[in-house]
Amino acid sequence: MRPISIQIPAELFIEFAARVKGDPSEEIELLVRKHLTSLDEVQEANLFRTVTSKEFNDGDPSGGMEWSPLWLPNGTDLRMRYRQKTYLAKVRFDAIHFGDLEYHSVSQWVRQIARGTARNAWHDVWVKFQDSDDFVYADTLRQVPRTGVPPSGESRAARIIRLAAISLPDDENTEGNKK
Repeated sequence: MRPISIQIPAELFIEFAARVKGDPSEEIELLVRKHLTSLDEVQEANLFRTVTSKEFNDGDPSGGMEWSPLWLPNGTDLRMRYRQKTYLAKVRFDAIHFGDLEYHSVSQWVRQIARGTARNAWHDVWVKFQDSDDFVYADTLRQVPRTGVPPSGESRAARIIRLAAISLPDDENTEGNKK
């Protein structure tokens, strides 16, 4: 490699040369190489944190999609059973992702699964929010914001989901999930 000159204060170089054994230029080269290696390690660690984060996998945690009157945040799982087969999709990056396909409404996804037949998605879909362990029947979730009355036999997971849906911030004053 061809050497270059780097401007540093003479006093700093003299002090450095007095403290190192051997050629100070070789020692400086070694220090620069070590620093470059550590920068690469930091970049790799940051990249790893980014690609393993929920935000990278599912999109902005505050994002999602509306299935009126519900809000389905990014990371929400959807399940549908059709002809003895279970289908799973996920809300990611403000849309429903199923395999390599993307849908912008729950009805679109349900119609695709049911091969174009007319379906009521509220009766076919079960929803599992990120912080829950259980899938909850979508029509149950829809009824709670509308009536404000929890269904009888409500499980702990369903209660958590109901309370979360009712307490969602309504930035646009639409009264969407608070009815």
